[in-house]
Amino acid sequence: MYTILRKWYLDLPIRRKILLWFVPLLVVTIMATGLYSFRIASNEITDKMEAEQLNTAKQAIDHLDFIAQDAVNISNYLFLTPEIQALLRPDPVDGGYVTNQTVFDSINRLMVTRPYFQFLTVYSTHFAPIQFNNKGLSSAIPFEEYRSVYDYENILKNPKIESWSVEVPGRKKSIFYGDTKIKLLLTKVLKNNSTYKPEGILLLGIDEKDIRKSYTPPEGNVEIAVVNTDGTVLSDSSGKWVGTSINQMPYFDGDIQSPSQIGGKIDTSKWVFAHVESAITGWHILVVQPRSELLKQLNRITWVTVCIVFLTLVLSVFVSFAVSGVIIDPMRKILTSMKKFQKGNFSEQVDLEGQDEIGQLGAGYNIMVQRIRELVDDVYSFELKQKQAELKVLQSQINPHFLYNTLNTIAWTAQKNGDRQVGDMIYALSGIFKLSLNQGKDIINLQQEFKLLEHYLFLQKMRSPNKLAYELNLSPELEDYAVPKLLLQPLVENAVVHGIEPLTDELGFIEVNASITSGSITIEITDNGIGITAEKLEELLQISREGKPPPGSEGFAIANICKRIRIYYGESAAFNIQSIPGSGTRVLLVLPDNRR
Repeated sequence: MYTILRKWYLDLPIRRKILLWFVPLLVVTIMATGLYSFRIASNEITDKMEAEQLNTAKQAIDHLDFIAQDAVNISNYLFLTPEIQALLRPDPVDGGYVTNQTVFDSINRLMVTRPYFQFLTVYSTHFAPIQFNNKGLSSAIPFEEYRSVYDYENILKNPKIESWSVEVPGRKKSIFYGDTKIKLLLTKVLKNNSTYKPEGILLLGIDEKDIRKSYTPPEGNVEIAVVNTDGTVLSDSSGKWVGTSINQMPYFDGDIQSPSQIGGKIDTSKWVFAHVESAITGWHILVVQPRSELLKQLNRITWVTVCIVFLTLVLSVFVSFAVSGVIIDPMRKILTSMKKFQKGNFSEQVDLEGQDEIGQLGAGYNIMVQRIRELVDDVYSFELKQKQAELKVLQSQINPHFLYNTLNTIAWTAQKNGDRQVGDMIYALSGIFKLSLNQGKDIINLQQEFKLLEHYLFLQKMRSPNKLAYELNLSPELEDYAVPKLLLQPLVENAVVHGIEPLTDELGFIEVNASITSGSITIEITDNGIGITAEKLEELLQISREGKPPPGSEGFAIANICKRIRIYYGESAAFNIQSIPGSGTRVLLVLPDNRR
């Protein structure tokens, strides 16, 4: 599978490879940035909302503590009044109508200044119920009925003097006839301050709606619940959980044994909450809001991120095409030129702007094409010249062979007739032809080359017996050293024609030496002719370096020899001319020792 995917990837065009890397990279980067921004915004909003909820809970607990403390203060005040204490005595002095009316007047003065207290009722076995309703004219149920319904005796036995509860109409008989309002009840045990025995109870009722107004929740789907110490919901902002157990509310993960466990049981993945406990009443204030409601505010970030991802996806396609075009278009020019070059168009060049890597690649390609074109031209020219030379050799083979055989016949006839000198000259000339032909081969050894020089110089000496002398010295170990055919003869001919023949009275002398010097083959051709002027010598040296004589120059032989030795031996071959006008000329060939 890996091999298939790797081959598929390697075969993709560069533009698609750029798309494959560039587009997902941008999309993933933007999505990661959006997700990171979403999380940061979510945490900031959640922290802000938790702070607001905590502030709301503290404000609510402050208001509720004020109301609860006021209710406790009223109950304490009434509990300590002499009138109430007088009624709680087992043997009151005045327990009739006048005393009850006095107590009622005291209660009335307290209740009219506190409209959020709905009713106050005092039950005892020592006197008739004392009742006050701040919002209606309904009367309280009789003591005996209250005693059976609310378990009056157990309330007196409760070690807690004060306790809070909630009364929901329909669930238990209401203390007041016809009262349908939900009420928070403060139940306080009244004790005789002389004997400290419980002698009655005081019931103070607060309308739950008035309690709800004191902690109006902020805007949004926020719910506030007031939980009693026994886990009963005393009040909540929606009113639907009043009187129920806190475990019936949908915010908790598992049952709550005590209200103090509220903070540890809420599922924080769904809800954002604040929890505060009152130091006065022990009530717990819970402020809850669905986390999804908060995150609705972040929908804008989500949609903006989605839009940016989509736009980036579209733009990245265009940008990647544009960016890849900067690379691909020049490369296509190079590839198109290469295809034409492969078909044999050696004049191909690409025009690329800039000096970046692709520009340098184009420049390198142009140089390469130019060098190949020059190399092809050189090889083609060399092969053409070689073919032409072979053709000329083939064309001339008939005449030289015929001439060679004819000269041998003439020489034999001359010697037969007693003219030995003529025979030797003819034999020398036929030897030159034989060595020049060399059976059509371009390479001969130095022994054969020196033999050709000997024949040539013998014929030249016969022309002017008193004007030319020569000496040929060839080291025995160099007899088989291979050299191009007719390498030395043109140089010796130049020495005879241009150096010796212009002499008038002096005897011309030519010496040819071939030896091994410092690991190289050194061939020297020395004459005592008229020499070469400085200007002419510089011209000949220039021809030897360039391997090409200027038009009208006499240095064709030197150019030909220099070009041949460089082709055959490479750049390690060297050619040099030294001359002193009036004293002679020395030509030096240095060839590599390639006999191994």
